[in-house]
Amino acid sequence: MRKGQTLLELALALVFLMLILAGLADYGRVHSARIALINAAREGAFYAASNPDDLQGARERVKQEAMADGISLNDTDIIVVFPTGENRQGQPVTVIVQTNVPTIFARFLGVSSIPVTAQASAPATR
Repeated sequence: MRKGQTLLELALALVFLMLILAGLADYGRVHSARIALINAAREGAFYAASNPDDLQGARERVKQEAMADGISLNDTDIIVVFPTGENRQGQPVTVIVQTNVPTIFARFLGVSSIPVTAQASAPATR
């Protein structure tokens, strides 16, 4: 074996391992954001199910829940679908939340953010 060959092999292996760890860090951020958005969508759906005439209140609940996990949302990131008609009780109220999660390490590959969407439904109680 030549001098320095082992050191070179170690350096190449470490670069590869660091790339994998960086990818896992970005994946973890996106996965955590998805869980936070699911929780926020559920909170908004439960609120909207019991308050079917309060669209802005449902959006505020979603934003508050997301902010508790460090995610800032705008009204345009939140879609609330109420059932139509006179007899709305039992019909699903759906909340869809979408945002872009900025990446840290994937930027070097040209991916500055990853879109994340979550959806939740709850039966209208009134």
